[in-house]
Amino acid sequence: MTTTTTWLADDDHRSQRLEAIASSGAGVDLHSHSRHSDGDWYPADLIADAQKIGLSLISLTDHDTVAGQQAARTAADEAGMLFVTGIEVSLTIEGRLYHVLGYDYDPSAATWDKFVQGRLARMERYQIDQFEQLKERGYEVSPDLARGDDGRLLAQPLAVALHRSGKAPTVEAGQQIVRGLPIRPRIELTYQEVAEFGDLLQPGDAVFSVAHPARQQPGVSVRLNEADLITFKDTIPLVALEATHPYHSSTDVAFFASLAARHGLAVTCGSDAHGERHRRPLQHLPSTLCRNSWQYSATAPKRALAVPSSRTLANRREQSNGVPICVGVPGTKLQGPGIAGYSRPVAARPRSLSGQIQRPRRHPRPSL
Repeated sequence: MTTTTTWLADDDHRSQRLEAIASSGAGVDLHSHSRHSDGDWYPADLIADAQKIGLSLISLTDHDTVAGQQAARTAADEAGMLFVTGIEVSLTIEGRLYHVLGYDYDPSAATWDKFVQGRLARMERYQIDQFEQLKERGYEVSPDLARGDDGRLLAQPLAVALHRSGKAPTVEAGQQIVRGLPIRPRIELTYQEVAEFGDLLQPGDAVFSVAHPARQQPGVSVRLNEADLITFKDTIPLVALEATHPYHSSTDVAFFASLAARHGLAVTCGSDAHGERHRRPLQHLPSTLCRNSWQYSATAPKRALAVPSSRTLANRREQSNGVPICVGVPGTKLQGPGIAGYSRPVAARPRSLSGQIQRPRRHPRPSL
């Protein structure tokens, strides 16, 4: 099954602008957050600030939601800025936590409706666990006391339930009780198993880059190891690693750029901006930070990795200092747009540079 997407770059003019941004070093930021997850901005305000610092391309990558994409796209169009749909998905591999950036998708596609419903179920599981911990500490209240008219748990559900049960005179007093108890937020309950997420995806739904792969923070993410990288490649359409990130040292950047190269992946860059309250602003990152070229063998073409391009790229070659640069997928018909120099296969199975058909994956990933 192939999903045809024209939601992003759907005309030649936009394609030409994408190509120009990728080759010129223009300012980009492929990792940012709005109030739809944990950022400070409304989507339109995010775009306004991106315009102020001279960005030519931006992606809004809120945690586990697609809610702000249309508003951001509209604001970017009005500002004359190119916009790439994005999301930061919370995934686990055998209990190890990761964040993975998804790009170039249609937020109205059925896949994302299913994803959001699953996310709501995981959030409920997380909140029910909080109620169980509250009970263990002497406050037995029913979660149903904290539900709204739609049946979902309200914000601050523990405090609301304590108030409505009569155990706290106000919601604020309930919050004080909760803050005084050793209740552990088991954030891992909100993460989805990567295999389950991979089963949800349809070919062509999106492409992915592992976010801040050097980040090691309990309850948030672990440093990416090579075995888990291979699992990602085999399970979802992984095309890149976010080598450039504010948490990364120069050593980290070099290490993950090298790891990406060894596995035939692109590199992406992003500020992980959340806003002034978090002291994490947008950054004017040259698009060249989202590029990486290497040679697979003495005779194999190099691959130039760039920010998204929607032009059909099949079998396209460019010259760079006399070295052919492959920015398409040999032997396949492609449709755009794509991230990090990739475009999506429409029907043909991916082939290697030698023309050999690769072993099938659950989600075909363009080969380099």
